[in-house]
Amino acid sequence: MREKWLDGILVAVLTVAAVVLTGDRPDGPAPLHFDVPGGGIFPTPEPETPPVLNLLITVPLLFRRRWPVSCFAVQFACLLGIDIEGNLANLSALLIGAYAVALHGRSVALSMGVLLAAGVATATTRDETWPRVPGWAGVFVILVPIGLLGLAIRAARSRALASEQRAEALEREQRTATRLAVAEERARIARELHDVVSHHVSVMTIQAGAAGKVLDQDPELARGALTAIENGGRETMAELRHLLGVLNPDAGLLEPQPGLESLESLVDGVRNAGQPVTLTRTVGTLPHGLGLTVYRVVQEALTNAMRHAPGAATTVTVSGADGTLLVEIVNEAAAHPGEPGAGTGLLGLAERLRVYDGVLETGRRPDGGFRVAARVPLVHGVPS
Repeated sequence: MREKWLDGILVAVLTVAAVVLTGDRPDGPAPLHFDVPGGGIFPTPEPETPPVLNLLITVPLLFRRRWPVSCFAVQFACLLGIDIEGNLANLSALLIGAYAVALHGRSVALSMGVLLAAGVATATTRDETWPRVPGWAGVFVILVPIGLLGLAIRAARSRALASEQRAEALEREQRTATRLAVAEERARIARELHDVVSHHVSVMTIQAGAAGKVLDQDPELARGALTAIENGGRETMAELRHLLGVLNPDAGLLEPQPGLESLESLVDGVRNAGQPVTLTRTVGTLPHGLGLTVYRVVQEALTNAMRHAPGAATTVTVSGADGTLLVEIVNEAAAHPGEPGAGTGLLGLAERLRVYDGVLETGRRPDGGFRVAARVPLVHGVPS
């Protein structure tokens, strides 16, 4: 909108100047007039020039940004083919039109071709042009520098636009990367919450049910079950504080997340809930991230065993051989099977293992039990 206002003001000023400079000169002193030396690019004609014809030179400048070549063609044709006096205002309007061709033309080749054609047409139809360096070459001295100036500004604008587009593309890539990182972090937190809450709530539910059954007959046993529920709740809260503390940088020091060294405590809690579990571990240490993954695999498998095969004997094996870590949890058939699950926890385990190029194998056994096995390649062998 601002450019349209500026163009309108420019056209108005040039039109008024052209009309004033053109005026007729019957009597008295001649009005302010610019006579191009030697007849000029557009020699001053002998007849009077109607002032209104100056509009054919100045008004096309209103459309020079959108149709630069057409506007310049109209200006040039009017000055060559009609008796319009070649004063300074008209010359300025024509030069602005030539500059617009160089700056806004569809292509560099088209812009320079139009300007060179205008120069050749003027040089072949006029014996002398201004400035006289020499004669017919004067038009090129004017049009060529204007064209080169317009092309230089055009190239600078193109570089600025390309730089702006690259910056916008980089910003879009950064926003996309940020969204992906946030989505991955949300998925990781969701898996952690599922593993923590699912396991401990299952254990506490089983222990609470057992305590209710023996509360009258064996208060001491019920008290032990309630104590295990309390301990499980404290452990759950500690893990949740650690997990949610990652989202709060001001939470202070956090306790380390569980790993291989926490398997004994995990198995003891499941045993206290009434699930007979045997643990065999021949791997000493693992990197922290992989150790946490192993812990979550065992935790999820034991949680499923308590839910779907309560009271069934379960074995947990963590071993390594031939550069492969094997985590296997097998439970026997239950006397009173629980309801089948949706399998979302196992899907979460598969995602965890994929980070380490591991695979998850699950399925029912011929005897009615269930097996969960995770295999993870160890590039440098099994740590001791």
